[in-house]
Amino acid sequence: MIMNRELRRLRNALDAMPDPERQVFDRARYRDLDYFQIAAELGITVAEVERRLGSAMAHLIEFRDVPREH
Repeated sequence: MIMNRELRRLRNALDAMPDPERQVFDRARYRDLDYFQIAAELGITVAEVERRLGSAMAHLIEFRDVPREH
């Protein structure tokens, strides 16, 4: 039950993430692409991949720090 609630919160955080960050996060974490592959797929630089992934991680850290509902 707690796991389902946490997964739902994670899904909500991912859904609330801006699309450019979510695209990079998805490719890096779920499709296991490296930064060069992500950059080529999205037509952006590796530096932009790094920036977007950092922004995505910051978004998830914010999500983690929001008090949980009981």
